[in-house]
Amino acid sequence: MESVFFLGASTPRGFVSHYDSLFEEVRHLTVIKGGPGCGKSTFMRAIGYAAQQHGLDVSYILCSSDPDSLDGVILPQLSAAYVDGTAPHVLEPRLCGGSMNYLNFGDFYDSAAMQMNEEEILLAQRKNAAQYPHVTACLAAADDLLGSVRLIIGEKAYREETAAIAECLALSSLKRIGEPKEPFRRFLSAVTPKGLYFCQNTPTALCKRVYVLRDNYGLAPYLLGVLLERAQELGHTCIACYSPLLPDGQPSHLLIPSADTAVVSESTELPYNAPCFCRIDLNSTLPPKVRASLEFCTKTVSSLLYQAVAHLRTAKQHHDRMEALCKPFVDFSAAEQLTKMTIRQIFGEN
Repeated sequence: MESVFFLGASTPRGFVSHYDSLFEEVRHLTVIKGGPGCGKSTFMRAIGYAAQQHGLDVSYILCSSDPDSLDGVILPQLSAAYVDGTAPHVLEPRLCGGSMNYLNFGDFYDSAAMQMNEEEILLAQRKNAAQYPHVTACLAAADDLLGSVRLIIGEKAYREETAAIAECLALSSLKRIGEPKEPFRRFLSAVTPKGLYFCQNTPTALCKRVYVLRDNYGLAPYLLGVLLERAQELGHTCIACYSPLLPDGQPSHLLIPSADTAVVSESTELPYNAPCFCRIDLNSTLPPKVRASLEFCTKTVSSLLYQAVAHLRTAKQHHDRMEALCKPFVDFSAAEQLTKMTIRQIFGEN
């Protein structure tokens, strides 16, 4: 079984990371260090592929700055993870040796020869970094606008209706299976250079029943917060997935694999196109006049999100330039040897 998530995302307060949650999720954690183009993502993808060939579940962690690249791979049945621990999602092992350690892919650079490109690399790095304050500003402006929307939809009448829907979902899908436990924290969507990215195949990969909440106005997080609380109380394993615009609030998507149930939200800008059990239209819980009054905010938020995407595309162009300047000085044969050795160690092959 394959699932795909983000563990970090650009948000109104800059880059938000849930990478440190891995300390509570897995026993064996390897943190990979190294700059652009040195083979970290290729290494992790090879481990994930090998695990799938051995019939194991794999959770791939995408990079929100480049969803075609990996920031991590988690092997739940082995309680193991390999993750990129370089900026902006800096991660350090709580101990070195034993069940946690580093892999330094920087060793594969020919550092002396690389100095001939050093000034160009640093220039591309500065140009890349210069785009992220603009990304944060766009997302912060979108969040400010959504603040006024949240005030309106927070009225008691609307909360009561969404809470009632949450209770119905809980009654139909959940029963007690154990003691309360903390949820795993993820992002199922992110603002990326490829646009607003939604890991749509993950809910159906992990759960048989997927309920979709149609929601253009931010009603879903309150409902999902109520449902998450009920699922936790009943001892379910929950994966709470947050919106990049609301990384610290209530979830925008909730996966409950122990109940074979997922509840995800969709909007006009971020539709859910994978198979689902049923759709629930939260938009209709708001009176038409209220929806009309919120149109300016939602349209402006959409424009701000796509402006953030434009800045991320520019940032990626500069990052691609950094990779192109670094790759000629990487010993990829040594990286491949390390990959093969690591796979042999993991799976006990001769």
